[in-house]
This record gives sequence, C-alpha cells and structure tokens, in this order.
Amino acid sequence: MSRPSQRIVIIDDTDANRYVLRRILEAQTQLQILEAPSGRAGLELIDDDVELVIIDINLPDMTGFELIQAIEKKRGRGRLPAIINISATFITGKDKALGLNTGAQAYLTHPINAEEVLATVGSLLKASSRVGRMERQRNSAIARSENLQAEKVMLERFMRSLNHDLRSPLTAATMIVNLMQKNPARRSEDMLQTLHDNLQRMNQMITNVLDISHMSLGGGVQLRGEPLVLGELLNEANHNLRLQFSNALNVHIETPEQEVHWDRNAFLRIFDNVVLNAAKHGADDTPIEVKQVFDPNGVILTISNYGRLPDDVLANLATPYFISSRSEKRGWGLGLPIVKALCESFGGNVRFANVDDQVVITLCLPKTIGA
Repeated sequence: MSRPSQRIVIIDDTDANRYVLRRILEAQTQLQILEAPSGRAGLELIDDDVELVIIDINLPDMTGFELIQAIEKKRGRGRLPAIINISATFITGKDKALGLNTGAQAYLTHPINAEEVLATVGSLLKASSRVGRMERQRNSAIARSENLQAEKVMLERFMRSLNHDLRSPLTAATMIVNLMQKNPARRSEDMLQTLHDNLQRMNQMITNVLDISHMSLGGGVQLRGEPLVLGELLNEANHNLRLQFSNALNVHIETPEQEVHWDRNAFLRIFDNVVLNAAKHGADDTPIEVKQVFDPNGVILTISNYGRLPDDVLANLATPYFISSRSEKRGWGLGLPIVKALCESFGGNVRFANVDDQVVITLCLPKTIGA
C-alpha cells in the first residue's frame, strides 16, 4: 500500500529558486509540492493538510516573518506547520532569532545544498508527523473522556428516573396484593385490573431497558409480522392512549381497509411513544392530530400538536438515556431511540421536526416488514 502524500508549499518570488527546490524535493515520491510567488498566494494554498512550508524571507508583498504570523492566524494559535525560512543572501543572527521566535524551525541559504535540503525537510516532517499523531491521540482521548462523562451523567439521571418510576407501580401492586391476602373477600375485578395494569407498566419499563441494551450491542430488534387491518390497528392504538393525557386525540384514516403485515406490539410501541411525545412537547389544551394518507409504497402517518420539540431533543434522537434539560415533563430518554430502532427494523423511518408552531412527527413504514 502506498504511503499518503505529505504536502509542502514553496513560497518564493524567484522562479529559478522554486524550480531548484522542486527538483530536489521531487526525488521524494511521497511529497506533494505546491508553489506560490507571493505571500498572499502562498497563504491561500496553506490549509490544515499542509505539513511544511518553505518561505523566502524577502517576498514582494510581505516579509517571511509576517507570513508566518498570517499562517498562524489562519490555522489557529499553536497549529503552525513545520517552517523553513530561506534567503538568497546571508542572514544575521537577529533575523534568525526573529524567525525562531515567530515559528520557523530551520534556515537555508542560496545556493542550496540538495542533501542539506532533503535532510532538513525529512527531519522536520518526521517531527511534524509525531506531533500530529500525539495531537490526534490527545484529541481522541479528550473526546472519549467527554463522551464517557456525558454518558455517566445521562445514565445517573436515567437510574434516578427508573428508580422513581418503577417504585410507583411496584408499591401500588404490593398494596393490592397485601389487601387481597389480608381480606380475600375484598378481591374485585377493579383491584385485579389495577394490579394487572401496574404489572404491565413495570413489564414495559423493563422491556424498554432490555431492548436498548440489546440494540447497543448491535442486536437490533427482532420482529414477527402478521396480517393486520390498518384501520382496526389504529383504532386499537387510539383506544389505548386516550386516558394517558388530557389532549383530544383526532385520528383521520384515509385507507382504513388497507392490510399490512406488521408486528402488532412493535407498532403499538411506536405509536404510543410518538403520540406521547407529541403530548409531552406540545400544548395541553390543543388536539393531537393523527393523519394517515395513502402511499403506494407503504403507510405514512403524521402526528402533530401545537408546541415545540427542544433543540437538544432533536439533536439527540438516537441517544439512549438523554433527558432534555429544557422540557418541563421528564421521561427516561428511551422512547425516541426505541422508536427510531423499531422503525428501521420495519424497514422504514421516523422524522421529528418543528414546523411553524407545531411539533410534527412523520412515520414512513412499508406495508410488509423489511419490504
């Protein structure tokens, strides 16, 4: 495998000087050599990929020392490439000191010696590569540390939410069981239903956590398709949600008789989460609109409510345990990553947006899983 080219810029107003330097450096096939006859033209060539610059200290539009300062201003403080100052005449110790203080690492004078040029360039490029690797490793380590710290904060917030939310249905279920044990005559259908509902809530919480863990390990979500009638499925989903928030829920189904081949429970989880997020981030006193429109390639569902999704939520849709600091109603940070993963497992996608004054969530799902 060939080595990547290292980019060098030669900046000298004398054509002959640039020609000689180029011919010497072209002996090193791993070098990509660019030329410029002035400081301004050279500065335009110098981007973050340039590793070494050879600068004539007497340029027509600026001194070589001024050019070094301009390069540092362009690339950022402390991010100079390796620099060789070059002169057609003898330069004084004061000039050398000025160059070193400005950022140069070496000096050459004309007439130049080819071996000296190659040795100086090779030494500076090796040093530059080592520094570059160290800088990349340092930046990578900082990024990993910041990511770990952010994940730690999100996980701690999630664990507090999980502890709080699990405790409530667990306490209710325990109290009902105790009451029925102490006095079997008090057992009623309402008590059994309440017990069942609270156990279901805990089961759903645990299922969400297990799904996120499975997806984080690259396992995806396993779905089982079955023939379903779209209108009946949406009416079932609508019925399940009506008591969970104060908003009216208006469902408009364009093709209620359409048959789909979906995983019922997976779709209900998707629908529950997106509608609950529309309620969470929208206004309490306005209806949530659910619209299904015909699409020859699948099913398009749009869920909207007046309000706004926080910008940090939009930026972290796939981040498990992310809990918006701008939302008054807190969740676990699992619902939207699960929705995204489930939609992708269907072979579709989900989009979240703020459109005018509304939260708008769009589901696009194929008629058959994986189609």
